[in-house]
Order: sequence, then structure tokens, then C-alpha cells
Amino acid sequence: MQAAIIEINNDQQLINYNQQAGELISSDLLNLNQPFNYHNVFSLDNSVNLDVQDDTIIVLNNQYYLLQKVVESSKTIFIIQSIEYLKKRLSKINVVHHQAFNIFAMQSAVMQKLIAQAKAFSMQREPLLISGETGTGKDLLAHACHQYSSRGDQTFLALNCAAMPDEVVESELYGHAAGAYLGAIESKKGFFEQANGGSVLLDGIDEMSFQMQTKLLRFINDGYFRRVGDDDEVYVDVRIICATKVDLAGLVEQGKFRKDLYYRLNVLPLNLPSLQERKDDIALLTQIFVDEFAFKQGITSPTIDTSVVDCLTRYPWPGNVRQLKNVLYSALAQLKSPILTVKDIVLPKASSSQLSWINNIENKTLDEMTKQFEKEILKNLYIEYPSSRKLAKRLGVSHTAIANKLRDYGIGR
Repeated sequence: MQAAIIEINNDQQLINYNQQAGELISSDLLNLNQPFNYHNVFSLDNSVNLDVQDDTIIVLNNQYYLLQKVVESSKTIFIIQSIEYLKKRLSKINVVHHQAFNIFAMQSAVMQKLIAQAKAFSMQREPLLISGETGTGKDLLAHACHQYSSRGDQTFLALNCAAMPDEVVESELYGHAAGAYLGAIESKKGFFEQANGGSVLLDGIDEMSFQMQTKLLRFINDGYFRRVGDDDEVYVDVRIICATKVDLAGLVEQGKFRKDLYYRLNVLPLNLPSLQERKDDIALLTQIFVDEFAFKQGITSPTIDTSVVDCLTRYPWPGNVRQLKNVLYSALAQLKSPILTVKDIVLPKASSSQLSWINNIENKTLDEMTKQFEKEILKNLYIEYPSSRKLAKRLGVSHTAIANKLRDYGIGR
């Protein structure tokens, strides 16, 4: 069976539930926009606190179920899954699957929470929606979710939807019959048929046209589709994983993305934090990339000087983890010493396009804009001059004045 899913907002009111939840729980207990007491609904003792233990076993209709609680910023999700179903699924997962998320550095609390959510969501059948800035590792997370799931030993395919014509997207995903196109002598299976029983990642889902969104929505709803130029319907069992670097909800409001498809995809959302939000992971990521480079080159990993991590932690990393990896690889490719030091690291200068204040000056006074600009300048220069004395000397002002400004703007804490 598919998981029963119930969502409540931060005011503890029921805001959404799927068909499985409606079939499993009495309709008298599922009243939208009304208070939702999970202790009463799931017949739990008041001593049971899911905020502490994350999951528990419950009994519904004389059957055992696993109840999981996933807390997000704007809502809380309850996932109810049959124990017998889970036993069958879990029996298919081997040791490799359990280690699928070990590729991620998880020293930071934000990443620990994300991976815990990803593990819970991976076990479900509903689509996954992964969002995050460029370079955060959305494709890696998608693959890990596939490996960790019961489909982990089946095919995983990925298609980048960005800037691809509709006919290419349609042919790649759904395949085509012989003669469907000029030069199409033989029929071709699309990604969905090739990955039957497995997962397909649609990267850049925000770039998909309305026509393709409509066809995708139908496929997600019932699993049926037609190859291009073919009258026969095909059914496949595929887990859809979508990835985007933009705010899909914003595109819906602008009329640039189908509202019904958005809500169909946004059942199990995972948002990858930027590297700026997970700086506690930089030390471990640095070690991982240094060891990875050394392994590929067949050399001994150089020692990382402690000042390197301090330097890397102060940098804002607009390109996120991918940029960190590229900077380290560039340094290691030129390294002549067994020790990696700050002198070996070349960090890009902050360009004018990185000064985010320019796009955020609406309705601000001149004084407010001046302070905002000053803060951006100090924040970027502090990377290269990481003390109030060095920065004061660079700017030609007193140490006290700079120290006060750094404190007021919260820079260098």
C-alpha cells in the first residue's frame, strides 16, 4: 500500500491529507482547517511525544502501522505505513542501500535534519521534490534517495529538462514508435520504460513547458502514457524525483508553472541548504575532497593546515559545495608541498553581481541603502582581511571605528 500522509500547519490545524489517509482514518477525525490532535486520532497515550522519538508503532483497524513525524518550517507531516508492507520492502534493502547517504558531510544540524527527512521520504512511493541553490548537490541527493529506497537495485535515470525542445523531452521520457519522426526507423523506449521499477530524476523541472507539464501530471496520476506516434498505452511503475533551483511556488503565482502539478509534486519536499547555512560541514568536506583528489591521482593525501579551514569558512561560497570542490582541486593540482596551506588557496573576488543589496533597495531611504552597501563591502573584505585591525588598515580608518561597525553588522562572529 502507499503511505497515508497527513499535514498540519504550525497552528496544529489539518491542512491536507491524501486518499490513503482518508481510507485509513475515520472522516470524523479529518476536518480541514480544524485542530488536529494526533494523540486522539492515533489513539496514543499522552506520554508519547513524537517530537522526541520521531516514530512509533500504532494500531489502526486491528493492524500495526509505523507512524513517523517530520517537522518542516511551515508544516508538520505525519506518515503512516503498514508494518507488513515495510517488512517486505526492507527485506530487499542491502548494506549498500543503508550506506547511500554516507557520501554527505553531516556535521551541521541542518544537514542531519535533512538526511533524516530524506531517509523517511525515500521509503515512500510519492514523488520527491528536491530544491536548492546551484552546486548544493541535488542530483547526489536524488541518487542517494533512490539507492536507499526499495528500488535501489533497479535503474536510476536522469534527464535535464533545461532548454530542451518539447519534442526532445517527450521522446526522451516517453519514447517513440517507428516512423514517428523523419529518420525514426525503429521504435525507441523512453526513460520511463527503461527505468520501470526504478526511479527517474527530472532535473530543472521548472524549465519544462506547460504542454510537457500536462503530460507529466497525467503520467504521475495513473502511470500510463503513449509513446510518440503510437496509439497503444504503456503502464510502468516509476518513482518520479524532481529537482529545481528556483522557487516553484513563486512560478505558480506568476502563472509560469501548473498549480495542480506543483501540488502533486510537493508532497515530499526536500530543501538542500546552501554551504553558507552549513559551515560546520566545511572542514569535513575539505578533507573528503582532498582525499578524493589524492585517490584519483594515486598519491598520498596532503596534510591540511588548520588555517585553511578557517579561511574557507569565512568565504560566502555563492557556488556552494561544487565551488568549494573546484577551488580545492585547483589548489591541489598545483601543490608542490605535502601540506596544503592558505597560500595555496585562491578564492574568487566577490563580483558586483554578488552584491545582493542592489536587488533589495525598494522603499529604502538613502541612509538605509548606504548602510546596506557598507555592510556588503565590509562582509566581502573581511574574507581577505579577517580582523578589525587588518581591515581598518586596508580601508584607512581607525581600528575602533571598524570594530564598532563589524559588531553592529554582526560580521566576523
